[in-house]
Amino acid sequence: MNIVSDLYDSRIQAKNLLVEMTIGEYEELVKDAITKNEFQRKKVRSSKTVYALLKEDLLKQCVIPPIVLALTNDIELNIDDEASLFQSKLLDNKNHLLILDGLQRTHTIFALLSDHRSTDDETTLEIILNTKLRVEIYVGLNRLGILYRMLTLNTGQTPMSLRQQIEMLYLDYTSNEIEGVELIRESEGRVASRINQYNFKDVIEGFNAYLDRDELPFDKADILENINSLEKLSKEDQNSELFEKYLSSLNTLTTKIVDLCGDSEINEDYLEENGAPFGKNATQIFKKPQAISGFGAAIGKLIDYEVLSGIDDIDDIVNDINIEDANVFLEEINNSLLWLKNHSKKIGNAQRNFFTFFFRDLLNKESDSFGDPLVSSKSALRKYQAQNV
Repeated sequence: MNIVSDLYDSRIQAKNLLVEMTIGEYEELVKDAITKNEFQRKKVRSSKTVYALLKEDLLKQCVIPPIVLALTNDIELNIDDEASLFQSKLLDNKNHLLILDGLQRTHTIFALLSDHRSTDDETTLEIILNTKLRVEIYVGLNRLGILYRMLTLNTGQTPMSLRQQIEMLYLDYTSNEIEGVELIRESEGRVASRINQYNFKDVIEGFNAYLDRDELPFDKADILENINSLEKLSKEDQNSELFEKYLSSLNTLTTKIVDLCGDSEINEDYLEENGAPFGKNATQIFKKPQAISGFGAAIGKLIDYEVLSGIDDIDDIVNDINIEDANVFLEEINNSLLWLKNHSKKIGNAQRNFFTFFFRDLLNKESDSFGDPLVSSKSALRKYQAQNV
């Protein structure tokens, strides 16, 4: 295993190493990168794909296109390193590897090795293990840069959706708090009951809404989606930890509204007259995925319209938010959401639209609703009705 080329990618500010290694060395390097990540795209199973033919080509020692990896931590890997030192550094950090391009080729290589390990054909197995591969490795690439490069590499293929790729990148945040925020996965069987706890899936949807400036969930992945996402992502600051900033601003705003509402809840008279509300209190309302996605799309659009200079502005704006009567506000926003429930075919999408309007008005200093959740809930419904009724 040795580095044959060392280039610097100025667009995403990361080193790109072209490494020559054997299939055996590659297997040792990336075998855990496939099994440890639950969001990794699955193997293409159709026998009619080119991957079925790749097995035959590999047996003939065909040179395949380079596989692209990224190291999510920053280590010193240099073209002047001795081969043994370079290999040792890489193996020590293999738990931080992501496969950006070449996942299906990797599955095919592993399947070929498995096939021949199940036979007594040691000679052929040895030939395969010693076949050379070219592997590109991005080093020092931040998460946003990885996502940008994943999109460019996957455009033109059958890609993973943007949300799937975001989930892959940020899965490790479920094990560590960010700015005091805890992300909880569905598989943990826990409820995000505390104010600083959020469902990982909901936060990912919200971040996806921010990146794509669209609060509605994707029905499927397609090439056009990736191109549109790429155009928007290319405008973001590649040096910033955008996900952390997004999550911090979401928590700051949610905490502010919940604190302003205190212990206030929808009263029994309201429940008897209107039935179950969207949320009995501020926590139930603003920690739902519809609100989180609406927030993400809203701040993205406000940045595009140059109303906000960036996500960091939210921390200052939050100080201007005030609720005079929490009970009146809770009833008003539930009334708006009840109207949507009774007049919309796709209720979830309508609710996401509503919250996008709500946050755009609440956080826009040029708006008459600025800093006033009660007025923002009224104006958000009017704007939804104007566009959809």
